[in-house]
Amino acid sequence: MKIILYIIRKSKLFAISALMSLNYLCVYAQNKLSNNIRLPNYEQTSIREIFDRLKQEQAVLFSYNSSLIDLDKEVSVPPHQGLLIDYLTKLLGEKYSFKETDSHIIITYAPQRMDVSTVDMDTTKNNRMRISGYVKDIRTARPVDFVTVYDRTTFQASTLTNKKGYFELDIKNPEHTFTLALSKENYRDTVLVLLLPVEISHVAKGRKIGYYYSSDSLKTISNSAFGSFFTSSRQRIQNLNLGGFFVYSPFQISMTPGLSTHGLFNSQVVNKFSLNIIGGYTAGVTGTEFAGVFNVNQFDMRGFQLAGVSNVVGGDVKGFQAAGVGNIGLNKLSGVQMAGVWNSVDTILSGVQLSGVVNVANNATQGVQFAGVMNISKDQVGSQVAGVLSMAKKVNGIQFAVVNIADSSDYPIGVFNWVKNGSRRLTLGIDESSFVSLNFKSGGRVMYSVLGLGTYLNNTNVKYGIETGLGAHLLQRERFTLSTEIVHRIQFDKNFEYHDANRSSVRIVPAINLGRHLQVYAAPSFTYAEAVEPQVGTKGAIWKFWGADPTRNTLHGGGTMGLTYIF
Repeated sequence: MKIILYIIRKSKLFAISALMSLNYLCVYAQNKLSNNIRLPNYEQTSIREIFDRLKQEQAVLFSYNSSLIDLDKEVSVPPHQGLLIDYLTKLLGEKYSFKETDSHIIITYAPQRMDVSTVDMDTTKNNRMRISGYVKDIRTARPVDFVTVYDRTTFQASTLTNKKGYFELDIKNPEHTFTLALSKENYRDTVLVLLLPVEISHVAKGRKIGYYYSSDSLKTISNSAFGSFFTSSRQRIQNLNLGGFFVYSPFQISMTPGLSTHGLFNSQVVNKFSLNIIGGYTAGVTGTEFAGVFNVNQFDMRGFQLAGVSNVVGGDVKGFQAAGVGNIGLNKLSGVQMAGVWNSVDTILSGVQLSGVVNVANNATQGVQFAGVMNISKDQVGSQVAGVLSMAKKVNGIQFAVVNIADSSDYPIGVFNWVKNGSRRLTLGIDESSFVSLNFKSGGRVMYSVLGLGTYLNNTNVKYGIETGLGAHLLQRERFTLSTEIVHRIQFDKNFEYHDANRSSVRIVPAINLGRHLQVYAAPSFTYAEAVEPQVGTKGAIWKFWGADPTRNTLHGGGTMGLTYIF
């Protein structure tokens, strides 16, 4: 009996008890697609109405590319009593494929079919088996290359077919029943269930699986410049073939993305713990991940992540990230990003970006950006704080930098602000010290910056001055406005050499509108002025009701009057 069994094992012709090529989710049907439903006859009814009824009666939510299905298209569908997946196939046609998540049914376009023409199996040493075969297109009978072929039983082995459609798969500790799965973009998933004549050495524990869906294919690792840089072409092809399919694993250890405990299948495995000596490529992480150089996650990062150089996440970031150089998130951030040079993310739902140089986000409505040099938000942002430049389309909170640029920002704080839908004013005025100044005041509907220059008419010690400050609109009426300003003036002599005698003022600026673009104002002020002609032996500051004492530091009252041009 042992001799016969040995001959059978070494033979490449094995009995296959079941060989099936069928839709992926028909075999592993979950709750909603396998539900029995009853629907009436529909005549010239829009697909939108039918989807709405399924949503109400079956609690079914659909996800699909908006260009894939025309919801307003009118169809005629006969009455149906049976499985939901059969009805969807009848409604949309055979060229569509359906995959189910916990909350949605994913509709994809899969017009082509494939099959395995021959399957050979051979046992090797150490309780291993090699399965090989050829994949062909059912319609044309031509070989199909770059098909992902993987172990659907334990998810421990994966490969791609070559140009002749040929594949080899090495299986560790095979069981009696083995499931071979094939996936390729625009092809319907195919599953083959094989009964192998091997002794059962163990019973494998079932693996939890999931499906990640992104409505925007541009926000995926496979289609991003960073994904192309950190991953191989074989891995990116597998990502396209398997789409958002993934399995869970307690841990992964890798040297590089190609040398991992999960092999080529590493990009489809979500780990609780991942240790990447140089770099790793996984489906995601739900716990902790470390890398000497880089981490790449195809889907979500939920937890803790550290990398010597860079973290790249194709899905959502929830928790904490830190990288020596940069963090890149292609979708949403809820938590913290920290990087030595730059952070980039599509949408900040909550939390902050912290970087030494630059932060970039498409939309950061509820987020805050902190950067040593520059912050950029292409749409909305909560608040921005940067050492040099902050840019956004709309700022809901505070915008702080030397230069602030936005379409809408009510609270910009900087030396220069340019707010498209804010306020821009040019003022010409003279104060109690006979200083004539031209100031540009720009900012939002509430706060604005003051930047100007001027000259003294009758001061022999100082001749020129530069003013910077911050103002706020307190009241704005049709004929009258009221603002307040804090302004600091640095002064120069007639040779444009800096004179160490500065002034700081607080002003209340009431103004009367003479027309749509012109105002006249008279602004009382309270000023601290340093002495321009200090005398030996004088100490401390004195108080004067009006004007400064040139020999003493002076706290004094004053005023400015002039004209304002409103842009």
